[in-house]
Order: sequence, then structure tokens, then C-alpha cells
Amino acid sequence: MKIQNKKRQILMAGMLVSISALTYSCTKDSNNVMQPNTVSNSIPKNTNLQRILFVGDSFTHGRYAPVRQYNSGGIANATSGSTLVFDENFGQTGARQELENGPWGGIPGVFAEFAYETGLNYDVHIEAISATSLAKNYAAAPDVIAQAKWNAVVLQEISVKPIPYSLTNSNISNPANFCSSVQTIEKAVHGASSAAKVYLYEPWPSADLAETMSGGNPNASGFSANYAANLTTLANANHNAYYSAASHDGNIAGVAPVGEAWVNAWAAKIANADPYLGNSNLPILWYGLNKVNDPQISKPDYHHPNTYGAYLSGLVLFQQITGVDVRTLGAQEKAAKSLGIPSSVATQLQLIAWQTVTKESSQPVNQTADPCTIGSGV
Repeated sequence: MKIQNKKRQILMAGMLVSISALTYSCTKDSNNVMQPNTVSNSIPKNTNLQRILFVGDSFTHGRYAPVRQYNSGGIANATSGSTLVFDENFGQTGARQELENGPWGGIPGVFAEFAYETGLNYDVHIEAISATSLAKNYAAAPDVIAQAKWNAVVLQEISVKPIPYSLTNSNISNPANFCSSVQTIEKAVHGASSAAKVYLYEPWPSADLAETMSGGNPNASGFSANYAANLTTLANANHNAYYSAASHDGNIAGVAPVGEAWVNAWAAKIANADPYLGNSNLPILWYGLNKVNDPQISKPDYHHPNTYGAYLSGLVLFQQITGVDVRTLGAQEKAAKSLGIPSSVATQLQLIAWQTVTKESSQPVNQTADPCTIGSGV
């Protein structure tokens, strides 16, 4: 795979110091529950139908309303694109049974909205299983993933698997197995259609894991500095693992650097990187805790994306996969309006997504060992 090497724009150092508020008016909480979008589904201008499948877990479907159901309700054998996503696992039992109410749209639903607005004819599908690795996902749904009809397949691994055990202390961590799973699925997809493009969706570092790595007590002396450093470490670990997996495979069309975009949004003071401080007027990108939560939770999540995080993730994926300049979506972009994101923030996130993708580097960052050689328990 040829991924252009460009200057990496991660400016994490000092991002938690003197964070200033943006001057925008926001009438909704960043995690506020809203109704799914209901945009008209007339045929887009571009008649060259593209079928795309997103494979992953709750970092793909979003877990919480309104992101989880956003633009859901597509049909299985669509003859033209629309804003609606078809959920391949809705109504399934066994390993593919959905833990949260479906059908799901999630971040693919945001992608579908962007495609419709820009006149691209995309038929968007999601095959996601909560808290499930790519290996188990493929074992459960090989007939869905390895189909000749896909023009593109996007792969997202369970969050801690690409990160070394030394950072997560989780038995799920196994970067080498992640790399192996990518190769297995890539070969299956290209075995069904040699023309298909396979992308990797590199997610964000999780605040809850960075908190645990920092001692688990936000009130402790030095917590904020440790938290910022650990968040950076996790972001770098994701970057290194996903680009290593792509390089080892050799037939990956590109990596969508969503995690880098989150980091850049924090550095640009568009979003707050430390939800534990509680003294910022900036929106966070993770889901917190609302008066009403679907599914129900009793404490802040700080792991999955909220509406802002899902929107930024969708922007990066759309920029990477289609090549469309997401800055052209503009202040009147419909997904942002539906998700309660102020237009001033939406345009800033569009800029961050464009900058991140166009200036991204595949070079490893502070890497001591090739992630694809790091197994479980290491």
C-alpha cells in the first residue's frame, strides 16, 4: 500500500493548559438525545452506484442514541444510493444478535448523509457486532463481508486489541492478531472482488482507559498531566498499529485517521480532551451521561463517541474514502443540524477532518517495536 508521507499534526503537549472557550451558541448538550434524520431519499446526481460495507463494533455503530439509529432503515438490495443504511445484522440471532436496539445506522449513517449531499450515489451497509473483534466478526458473518458486490469495505477493530497489553492490561490486547485479522479479511474481500477497496478505520484514544492508566482518581495530584500523556500514548499506539497493519498487508487502500482528527480537534481547542476537569465550555467528543440515555447507563461513558465525535469520525472517513473536500459541506450541512451540532463548530470540524487526512503521515510515532510483532500479554 502506498500511503503518502506528510507531516503529522499532533499537538497534544499542553492541550489541557489554559483551554479557552469557543464563541458559539449551543442550545443542546453535546450528548443530547435527538430524533434520527429524515431527509428525502431521491436518487443522487451521480448514477455510478457504489456499495460500501462498514465492519466493526460499537465504535462503528456508536452504541448510544441518537448516533446508533442515525439514518438507519435502508433496504438490502437497493438499486440506488440513499441517506439510509442497511443493517446486515438486524433481526439476526446467535453471534450476530444485536445487544442494543436496532436497526443501526451509526457513523456509516453520517457517511451516507454526506454522500447524498454531495451527489454521490452510495448504498451504505453496516455489519457491526458490539464488543467484538474483527476475527470473531468475520467468523460470524463471512458471507456478508466477502461478497463480490462491495466496492469498498471498511474495517474497525475492537478498541483495545491493536494496543499492547502493557498499556491496557487487557487480555483482549493482541496487535499481532489484529494485523493477522486484517490480512485474512482483506484476502477474502479481494477473493470475492479484486476491484474492491479495503480501508482501515483508526479510532480515537479512550478517555476511560487513559483515566485508568493515570491511577483512576481525577482528583489526585498530577492526574491531569498524567492523563494527557497517557491519552497521547494511546493515540500513538492506535496510529502505529493501524498503519503497521496496512503496511504488512500491502493491499489496503488507505487508513482513515479518525483518532488523529480527534487529537487535532483537541489541539485546536475545538473540543475538550479532559472531561474529568469539568471547567471547560468546549464540547467533548466522547459520550458522557445525560438525563436520558439509550441504552441506560449510571455513570459517564467516556469511551464511545457522542454526536460531535461521531460527526468528526464520519467526516474523516468520507474525506479519506471519497476524496471529496469535506470543507465544501459547509455551515448548512444536514447531519450536523440533525445531531444538534452548531454550524460554527461543524465547519471547524470539517476543516480539522480535511487537514488531518490531507496532511497525515503513515510514519510510526515513538514506536519501540512493530505492533504486528506484539502478541497477547506483551
